Amino acid sequence: MLRLREESPLDMLRQFSVHFDGDLLENLGAAKMSIENENGIGYISLYEILPGLTSWIYNINFTKDLVINMNFTDDKPYYFGYNISGYQLQKFPKDEDYKKIRQGQNFVIISKPNSSSEFIIPGNIDYKCCYIIINPKLLKKSKISSKLKLVQDLAESFKLDKENEPFRYFGDIDARIGTYADIIVENERTDIIGRLITEGAILRMLGSQIEAHEHDSNSDNFKPALTKSELSRITYIGDYVLENISEKVSIDEISLHLRISPKKLQSGIRFLYGYSANEYLTRLRLEHSKELMHSTEMNISEICFAVGYQSKSYFSKIFSDTFGNSPSVFRKSYEEANLLYDISYRSLAVDSIDGKDVDNIINIARSFNPQFQITGSIIFHRNIFFQIIEGPKKEVLALFKNICNDRRHKDIQIMWQGFKIKREFNNWALATISDEGVLKVDIQGNTKNLELSNLLGKLDKSAMDSENLWRKVRTIIKVNSNNSAA
Repeated sequence: MLRLREESPLDMLRQFSVHFDGDLLENLGAAKMSIENENGIGYISLYEILPGLTSWIYNINFTKDLVINMNFTDDKPYYFGYNISGYQLQKFPKDEDYKKIRQGQNFVIISKPNSSSEFIIPGNIDYKCCYIIINPKLLKKSKISSKLKLVQDLAESFKLDKENEPFRYFGDIDARIGTYADIIVENERTDIIGRLITEGAILRMLGSQIEAHEHDSNSDNFKPALTKSELSRITYIGDYVLENISEKVSIDEISLHLRISPKKLQSGIRFLYGYSANEYLTRLRLEHSKELMHSTEMNISEICFAVGYQSKSYFSKIFSDTFGNSPSVFRKSYEEANLLYDISYRSLAVDSIDGKDVDNIINIARSFNPQFQITGSIIFHRNIFFQIIEGPKKEVLALFKNICNDRRHKDIQIMWQGFKIKREFNNWALATISDEGVLKVDIQGNTKNLELSNLLGKLDKSAMDSENLWRKVRTIIKVNSNNSAA
């Protein structure tokens, strides 16, 4: 049984990854856990459209029944779902028997605060399901009017008889919702383009689910006017635009590149994303500008030109219209919120490095990190460094730049970087983990619970530079760090 703590969707996916020994790939606003082992084959992924609105996707075949005991918080999130393939069972504590959620069925579950629910996903079936997880408390913090209206619409649509009791709605088989759910599940990308594909389908699927609940009737079968091959080609529009992001790209130029007529191109964009072609191109540029604000120290003017706009005032206007704040206010909000920045990287140590060098690196880091409010964890194993650094963005980026210029490191690969709300290493100026027998620096924090020895100790040297391995290490540390810190 997987005992799942209801936290942020990303934290929950990390728990899945540790439980199934999965490979968790994290990007800004998206993540994907893949498995191909004795536990099953397939993936579970998520996309955060904005704080409080996330999609959770199963496309997986487990080797045996997965029983999940879900412990809910007091946030009372909404779980909208649709089973594309396979089925699942669900039970609240007061239920005598499990309720079956059928293939093709639309469902909504709202939890009782500080209670639990059990879910069973049968083994040896191809299970495809899309959840939309909505946290009204987080959505209410948004300044975007459309998101605030969504909270109001949900409250009006789901007028619960008893506010603190669990709620469950199993609707009819609904082909229209299934069309959008299928787009979400089959989209394996976790980059900007993947997020926009998913965002458009999520919002349309959510609208259809609310409508289905209100009318409690079958929707008309809904099919796009384009073939699956044509829709697949249209999903590559984002790659082409990003490759030429600083240039003005026309619809005719994109149409020629994708070998599809302008009319079909615009129709396909409208179906996939819910935007006109020009609106989609604008949204793609603005999403990329947000990533540059997250991951670089470029100023707003530099970002404006980098994403293809020549007028800073026009860029600021459309950014404000889309996200509710100007670019400068958006960036400043991260600083005022005291959000932390996180970089996880893996590097190879040069052949000449020895235990004294590693001791020196760690001692210097522990001496300087506290004054810059930097905490984290480092592993040195078989001449490989793996480090997680967290703290104020400016200081973290400056430290990472120094690491990149340090000749004792080579072949540096970033596993993840981005903002987060809370510190995961508390007072660890630098927690160390090693089985090399050369380090003399005392281990800081109780790392016994991390159980990395089985993961690291049995690997030969050729496997040590695997990105898959170090993503697993990062996930284990993230899941356990709060419990194991001194």
